[in-house]
Amino acid sequence: MRTAERGFTLLEVLVCVALLAVAGAASLGALAAVARTSAAPSARDAALSVATNALVRARAAVAYASSPTQDGSTLLDDRSWALVPGASTYVAGAELRASAPCRRTAPLALRLPVAVTYDAPNERLTVAVTYPRDPCRVGDGGAIPPDDAATVTLAETLPPSVYPPGQPLHRDVATPARM
Repeated sequence: MRTAERGFTLLEVLVCVALLAVAGAASLGALAAVARTSAAPSARDAALSVATNALVRARAAVAYASSPTQDGSTLLDDRSWALVPGASTYVAGAELRASAPCRRTAPLALRLPVAVTYDAPNERLTVAVTYPRDPCRVGDGGAIPPDDAATVTLAETLPPSVYPPGQPLHRDVATPARM
Protein backbone atom coordinates (compact mmCIF):
# COMPACT_ATOMS: atom_id res chain seq x y z
CA MET A 1 0.00 0.00 0.00
CA ARG A 2 1.15 3.42 -0.90
CA THR A 3 0.52 6.36 1.40
CA ALA A 4 -0.53 9.72 0.06
CA GLU A 5 2.55 11.69 -0.87
CA ARG A 6 2.79 15.32 0.11
CA GLY A 7 4.44 18.07 -1.92
CA PHE A 8 4.05 20.27 -4.97
CA THR A 9 4.19 19.32 -8.57
CA LEU A 10 6.59 21.02 -10.92
CA LEU A 11 3.68 22.73 -12.66
CA GLU A 12 2.42 24.25 -9.40
CA VAL A 13 5.88 25.62 -8.56
CA LEU A 14 6.26 27.15 -12.03
CA VAL A 15 2.84 28.85 -11.78
CA CYS A 16 3.79 30.28 -8.37
CA VAL A 17 7.13 31.62 -9.66
CA ALA A 18 5.39 33.19 -12.66
CA LEU A 19 2.86 34.94 -10.42
CA LEU A 20 5.64 36.27 -8.18
CA ALA A 21 7.55 37.55 -11.24
CA VAL A 22 4.48 39.43 -12.52
CA ALA A 23 3.81 40.94 -9.08
CA GLY A 24 7.47 41.97 -8.73
CA ALA A 25 7.52 43.64 -12.15
CA ALA A 26 4.39 45.62 -11.29
CA SER A 27 5.89 46.66 -7.96
CA LEU A 28 9.13 47.83 -9.58
CA GLY A 29 7.17 49.92 -12.09
CA ALA A 30 5.23 51.57 -9.28
CA LEU A 31 8.42 52.24 -7.29
CA ALA A 32 10.05 53.83 -10.33
CA ALA A 33 7.03 56.12 -10.76
CA VAL A 34 7.21 57.13 -7.09
CA ALA A 35 10.93 57.89 -7.42
CA ARG A 36 10.31 60.06 -10.49
CA THR A 37 7.56 62.07 -8.80
CA SER A 38 9.40 62.47 -5.49
CA ALA A 39 11.74 65.11 -6.93
CA ALA A 40 8.95 67.72 -7.27
CA PRO A 41 7.99 67.82 -3.56
CA SER A 42 11.70 67.88 -2.71
CA ALA A 43 12.17 71.01 -4.82
CA ARG A 44 9.21 72.67 -3.10
CA ASP A 45 10.58 71.69 0.31
CA ALA A 46 13.96 73.21 -0.62
CA ALA A 47 12.23 76.46 -1.66
CA LEU A 48 10.23 76.50 1.57
CA SER A 49 13.45 76.03 3.58
CA VAL A 50 15.10 78.94 1.76
CA ALA A 51 12.09 81.20 2.45
CA THR A 52 11.95 80.15 6.11
CA ASN A 53 15.68 80.83 6.46
CA ALA A 54 15.18 84.36 5.08
CA LEU A 55 12.44 85.02 7.66
CA VAL A 56 14.62 83.71 10.49
CA ARG A 57 17.48 85.97 9.40
CA ALA A 58 15.09 88.93 9.29
CA ARG A 59 13.87 88.21 12.82
CA ALA A 60 17.47 88.07 13.99
CA ALA A 61 18.25 91.36 12.22
CA VAL A 62 15.36 93.05 14.00
CA ALA A 63 16.19 91.55 17.37
CA TYR A 64 19.96 91.92 17.44
CA ALA A 65 21.25 94.16 14.67
CA SER A 66 19.28 97.36 14.85
CA SER A 67 20.58 100.39 13.02
CA PRO A 68 21.00 103.88 14.48
CA THR A 69 18.70 105.14 11.71
CA GLN A 70 15.21 103.90 10.95
CA ASP A 71 15.95 103.24 7.28
CA GLY A 72 18.84 100.87 7.99
CA SER A 73 21.30 102.82 5.83
CA THR A 74 23.92 103.17 8.57
CA LEU A 75 24.98 100.16 10.55
CA LEU A 76 26.42 100.24 14.02
CA ASP A 77 30.18 99.71 14.14
CA ASP A 78 30.01 96.34 15.85
CA ARG A 79 27.36 94.88 13.53
CA SER A 80 27.64 93.72 9.95
CA TRP A 81 24.05 93.40 8.73
CA ALA A 82 20.53 94.77 9.15
CA LEU A 83 17.27 94.98 7.24
CA VAL A 84 17.21 97.50 4.42
CA PRO A 85 13.82 98.71 3.22
CA GLY A 86 12.75 97.97 -0.34
CA ALA A 87 13.22 94.99 -2.61
CA SER A 88 16.30 92.84 -3.03
CA THR A 89 17.02 89.64 -4.92
CA TYR A 90 19.56 86.86 -4.69
CA VAL A 91 19.94 83.25 -5.79
CA ALA A 92 19.99 80.37 -3.29
CA GLY A 93 21.49 77.02 -4.17
CA ALA A 94 19.96 73.65 -3.32
CA GLU A 95 20.80 70.03 -4.09
CA LEU A 96 18.32 67.21 -4.43
CA ARG A 97 20.16 64.07 -3.38
CA ALA A 98 17.39 61.62 -2.60
CA SER A 99 17.99 58.49 -4.66
CA ALA A 100 19.47 60.36 -7.63
CA PRO A 101 16.34 62.05 -8.97
CA CYS A 102 15.62 62.16 -12.69
CA ARG A 103 17.80 59.13 -13.43
CA ARG A 104 21.00 61.04 -12.73
CA THR A 105 23.99 59.63 -10.95
CA ALA A 106 24.91 62.93 -9.26
CA PRO A 107 22.73 65.13 -7.06
CA LEU A 108 20.51 67.58 -8.91
CA ALA A 109 21.69 71.19 -8.38
CA LEU A 110 19.01 73.88 -8.34
CA ARG A 111 19.35 77.67 -8.49
CA LEU A 112 16.38 79.14 -6.62
CA PRO A 113 15.76 82.87 -7.27
CA VAL A 114 14.72 84.70 -4.08
CA ALA A 115 12.93 88.07 -3.95
CA VAL A 116 12.76 89.79 -0.55
CA THR A 117 10.71 92.91 0.12
CA TYR A 118 10.87 94.80 3.42
CA ASP A 119 8.22 97.43 4.09
CA ALA A 120 9.82 99.36 6.97
CA PRO A 121 6.85 101.55 8.00
CA ASN A 122 4.64 98.46 8.39
CA GLU A 123 7.53 96.20 9.47
CA ARG A 124 6.34 93.62 6.93
CA LEU A 125 8.77 91.21 5.25
CA THR A 126 7.76 89.19 2.20
CA VAL A 127 9.91 86.41 0.74
CA ALA A 128 9.16 84.78 -2.63
CA VAL A 129 11.23 81.79 -3.78
CA THR A 130 10.87 80.39 -7.29
CA TYR A 131 11.29 76.62 -7.74
CA PRO A 132 10.73 74.14 -10.60
CA ARG A 133 7.50 72.14 -10.73
CA ASP A 134 9.41 69.38 -12.52
CA PRO A 135 13.06 69.37 -11.36
CA CYS A 136 13.96 66.94 -14.14
CA ARG A 137 13.53 69.79 -16.66
CA VAL A 138 16.17 71.96 -14.96
CA GLY A 139 19.17 72.69 -17.17
CA ASP A 140 22.78 71.81 -16.42
CA GLY A 141 23.43 75.19 -14.77
CA GLY A 142 20.47 74.73 -12.43
CA ALA A 143 18.36 77.41 -14.15
CA ILE A 144 14.59 76.95 -14.01
CA PRO A 145 12.70 77.03 -17.35
CA PRO A 146 10.16 79.92 -17.25
CA ASP A 147 7.22 77.66 -18.17
CA ASP A 148 8.03 75.29 -15.28
CA ALA A 149 8.39 77.87 -12.49
CA ALA A 150 6.29 77.89 -9.33
CA THR A 151 6.59 80.20 -6.32
CA VAL A 152 6.51 79.80 -2.55
CA THR A 153 5.70 83.06 -0.77
CA LEU A 154 6.00 83.70 2.96
CA ALA A 155 5.17 87.01 4.64
CA GLU A 156 5.40 88.12 8.23
CA THR A 157 4.99 91.26 10.27
CA LEU A 158 8.20 91.44 12.25
CA PRO A 159 8.16 92.16 15.99
CA PRO A 160 9.48 95.50 17.18
CA SER A 161 13.21 95.68 17.72
CA VAL A 162 14.55 94.86 21.16
CA TYR A 163 17.07 97.68 20.69
CA PRO A 164 15.40 100.82 19.29
CA PRO A 165 17.31 102.62 16.53
CA GLY A 166 20.03 104.93 17.80
CA GLN A 167 20.12 103.47 21.30
CA PRO A 168 23.68 102.77 22.45
CA LEU A 169 24.22 99.25 23.68
CA HIS A 170 25.98 98.81 27.01
CA ARG A 171 26.48 95.51 28.73
CA ASP A 172 28.08 95.00 32.11
CA VAL A 173 29.80 91.67 32.38
CA ALA A 174 30.69 90.45 35.85
CA THR A 175 34.23 89.25 36.37
CA PRO A 176 34.46 85.48 36.57
CA ALA A 177 34.74 83.96 40.02
CA ARG A 178 38.09 82.49 40.97
CA MET A 179 38.39 78.95 42.09
